[in-house]
Amino acid sequence: MANFTDTQELIYKMLTANTGKHMLDSGGGEGRNWQRNQRKTIEDFNNEAEEKFSFDAKYKEIYREVSVFHFLSELEIDSICETFNDINSNSDNWESDFYGVSWEAESYLNTFEIENFRSWNTYNGESDLSQVLQGATMEIEGEFYFLIQIHGGADVRGGYTDAYLFKSAYFNDGFIHQYLYEYKDSAQLMEEIEDGYHETLTDYWDESKTYTAKEVLTILND
Repeated sequence: MANFTDTQELIYKMLTANTGKHMLDSGGGEGRNWQRNQRKTIEDFNNEAEEKFSFDAKYKEIYREVSVFHFLSELEIDSICETFNDINSNSDNWESDFYGVSWEAESYLNTFEIENFRSWNTYNGESDLSQVLQGATMEIEGEFYFLIQIHGGADVRGGYTDAYLFKSAYFNDGFIHQYLYEYKDSAQLMEEIEDGYHETLTDYWDESKTYTAKEVLTILND
């Protein structure tokens, strides 16, 4: 059995956290992200590919999906993160300026000199991540940190986890992941296929069906 880091254990907790239901959302009975994720073990997430590539033959589009589990796994948890996360997990006053952050946890952050604070939501930009992330990037005592929520619901307007604090790995200053771009469009992916980077793609609508790179290029050029 693989040994998982504290970061990976926390990401799994976030991915499987019950973020609620609403009669007006599109999740149906079992269609929310957190419901689907609860069917998986942490080993399942660890064993999935960092990147998945699929092809829509009808509309001639190539898609890339980046595993949120792997995308966040390089982050670290230090004593500042541990204290913030413990406070935020055991608070009862949510009258904070930040969604998913308690008043007590925000007060703890305010004991530090925070610089370059920037909030974001991946839904507002082009992103290949398997689930939407919401949060903020900041510098605390000269080090980069990320305040992160994972969207576990059906509709992006709600259904986020509580916020957790992570520290950037020393080689990722200011970025969550050093290797994976957040977005690649169909034209970029076609170039990668032509250059031989991807040999097999799954069907966008039916994961049991696959295409060879040659088949994809033939359909695209038809």
